Amino acid sequence: MNERKQHVLAAARRLFLENGFLHTSIQNILDEAGISKGTFYNYFSSKNECLIEIIRQSWEESAILRNEIAAGRPDGPEVMGEQILIRLRLNREQNLLPLFDAILSSGDEELREFMKKIHLSELAWSESRIVEVYGEWTRPFAADAAVLQFGMLSQFLRFSAILNIKEDFPVIISFILRRLEVLLRDMADHNEWLIPPGRFAAPGASPPPPPVSETAERLCRLAGSLNGEKRKTGEEYAEFLSGELRSGLPRLMIIRTIAGPFRKLFEGTPLESEARSIMRDVWQTVRQKTEQPKEDAAE
Repeated sequence: MNERKQHVLAAARRLFLENGFLHTSIQNILDEAGISKGTFYNYFSSKNECLIEIIRQSWEESAILRNEIAAGRPDGPEVMGEQILIRLRLNREQNLLPLFDAILSSGDEELREFMKKIHLSELAWSESRIVEVYGEWTRPFAADAAVLQFGMLSQFLRFSAILNIKEDFPVIISFILRRLEVLLRDMADHNEWLIPPGRFAAPGASPPPPPVSETAERLCRLAGSLNGEKRKTGEEYAEFLSGELRSGLPRLMIIRTIAGPFRKLFEGTPLESEARSIMRDVWQTVRQKTEQPKEDAAE
């Protein structure tokens, strides 16, 4: 994503937060960003699409950081807790909560449908991680557990504010995950669940990843844009990542070890958003390949 589009998004975000989404017009965004109407419509078809892109970028960033934080560590509840924490902190740091409220109160069907897909995507992630962390025995109960986890966290945060109690995110999340394991074992003991596995999949929540060859080429081009010693390092990382993507079954733990350092080579540069975009495609491709049946991956 180019710098100018990022500039427009930053201007729109400021106005949405200062004046409210409903009270911000496209003309306001044009004036704030110092662009023409044609430039705006070159990037976005509507004000709605602009807001959706702001939220989607944050979701993509948290997905990337969640994968990176697990690099070189044994998986378990502690890693999952840190991954949940990433989303909470980004929501607060990027001041996204007022934007969520604006969508929910807008009555706009397009925006509400987008947020529905986002929420389903988060529940699907949680369901998948519960199985990965606690074991295959949890699969029939993981969807219910994902809803319980989301509900407990939402209510703890809500009542912390009402009761004026300090929000200690790590402590709250750790407490919830310990309770969640107890609930999972109780559901397993009674063989009881409400939501069948896999019901949170939301078609269209995010576009499918591009062809592997395209992502591999973009990685190499991006690495070639670096200067000096960074370029040599970046090209080595890009070559490794490209090779893993082209393999039948990418080695997830190894990719996690390389992906973070590669992306960080571009932090603070004009190519930072482009690096984030490419890493989003890398992780989507990896997940797609690792989730497909092994006989398919071998073909």
